[in-house]
Amino acid sequence: MNRISSAFYIILITAISGFAYWHYVPEQSTLPTQPTVESIPQDTRPFTRANTLSGSYLAGRFAQRQYDWSAASGFIGQILAQHPDDPALLKRQMVLAMGSGDHEQALALARRLDIIEKNGGGLTALFLSIADFKAKNYTGAQKHIQAMTSGGLSDFILPLLRSWADAGVGINNTQGLTGNTIHLYHSILINTFMKNPQQVESHLNKALAVPDLGSEDLERMGDLFAQIDKLEKAGSLYKEALALNPDNAALLDKIEKLEKNEKLDIFSEIQSAEQGVAEALFDMARLLAQEYNDESALVFAQMAAYLNPEMAKTRFLLAALSARNNHYKEAIEAYHSIPPEDKNYLEARRAAVSLMEEHGYIQEALKELEQLVTDHKDIEAMIQIGDLYRGQDDFKNSIKAYDHAEQALGGKISADYWHLLYVRGMAHEQAGDWPSAERDLKAALKYQPSHPYILNYLGYAWADQGVHLDQALSLIEKAVSVRPDDGYITDSLGWVFYKMNRFKEAVPYLEQAVELMPYDSTVNDHLGDAYWQVGRRLEARFQWERAKNHTKDESLIKTLEDKIVNGLPDKEAAEQNKNYFALDKHAEKPEKSTASP
Repeated sequence: MNRISSAFYIILITAISGFAYWHYVPEQSTLPTQPTVESIPQDTRPFTRANTLSGSYLAGRFAQRQYDWSAASGFIGQILAQHPDDPALLKRQMVLAMGSGDHEQALALARRLDIIEKNGGGLTALFLSIADFKAKNYTGAQKHIQAMTSGGLSDFILPLLRSWADAGVGINNTQGLTGNTIHLYHSILINTFMKNPQQVESHLNKALAVPDLGSEDLERMGDLFAQIDKLEKAGSLYKEALALNPDNAALLDKIEKLEKNEKLDIFSEIQSAEQGVAEALFDMARLLAQEYNDESALVFAQMAAYLNPEMAKTRFLLAALSARNNHYKEAIEAYHSIPPEDKNYLEARRAAVSLMEEHGYIQEALKELEQLVTDHKDIEAMIQIGDLYRGQDDFKNSIKAYDHAEQALGGKISADYWHLLYVRGMAHEQAGDWPSAERDLKAALKYQPSHPYILNYLGYAWADQGVHLDQALSLIEKAVSVRPDDGYITDSLGWVFYKMNRFKEAVPYLEQAVELMPYDSTVNDHLGDAYWQVGRRLEARFQWERAKNHTKDESLIKTLEDKIVNGLPDKEAAEQNKNYFALDKHAEKPEKSTASP
């Protein structure tokens, strides 16, 4: 089960709400305190003490809606000071404290609630069971889990908690973990934890029988087959997962290592029941985040972090949730909380840098990357320095950084670093050095012959120059077959037909591209040109007007205004817009190689 059922989703909201306010947010682009973190402002205003109970309540509600749970907790605390035994307020404060990372306060409030409610169940029992797991009091956890009522939320989380609590006292109880892939996955983890390899393979085969397994499910099953030395089966599952998610560099790395008979360092066995519960809570948080139920995801992720502070993937999820809700400082702090000895440390630091760059803190980002290069000789940081300069249109320094990465690799770029060839090729093209760009792009394509963005970039460049048009068409058609819903790639296919003077064939692809990207000036411009060539002059002018309305490029605006008035001279038709389009818009940053940070 890749998504939470609608019934579970509704019950979860009901279970935690009454004091939580649910909202959807748009997708965004996961140590000692760092000075760069302090320079990242939050997108919320500071909250001050409210003067009335209603004011505190409304301020708390607003703060929570702004994803500032610490401030929300403070406002509810003002009300609790006057109504210290109100169960509804205590529950709300308990959840806010957990979500803001104040785990001990949350659990203290749960204990207080338990006294007031006289051994109350539900959410209070869930929090108390988490405290029991942390204290390795598995019998206490069993007691509190027993107090949780069935239905909705409990039907999903309770079997996981019960099975791990039983495992903590030496009882292998996985009979109830059969309803979905998450449950089956944890039945495998429990049998691995309890040294029962025969049951592991049996449960793995049951899990594989579940229909419609996603890429992540298949990869997890592959990891577990690899753990029990069923390497051929693991490799087969990795390839199935890769077919569903062809951009997953980690999967490619696993497949390559298996083919080279190299050891896969991918699976850390569960060492305690509380670690297992942390995995279960993380899985819950991940599913909720996929449903954009960020508030519930935050609570479960913080519970997971409390039980297993060393689980880096929880920190990545917390960072992603903060970033998605415009709390960039908290996101960067979450990435920075991963210590240097963790294998995910370099990836976390580079992710923090990406957030700094995204919000204009270029010098701070450069300083952090340069420190990674100095301290760790990190090739990916060298490449990211080049990416950062390229994003600032400083192509000279960008190429210099990419060349530095090549030198650090011994002067030869291997397949593991194909993306270095790709991004350097883009930088050369944007700097006006097409021969060098073409050389790098061709080399990247040899390593990644089916990568849609390399295919598209090289094919579009050839088409835009009016050279190798048949090869360009072949490359872009292949790219479209991999990414049929990518507006830029679809536009490229229409544009190569246009450059081949096959205007009628160009029109439907360019129309589809406009449907996918209705506000992109270049795509609208291309469709206007194609309409003109097939005699649809009124529609052509309409598309050029749309293109003009969606660009700030003065040169392009001037060209569009001329076309709106005069149209396209037929004798120059095939040469129009030759240089209108910045090729980098038709490309995306490649997935970073995980082979060698």
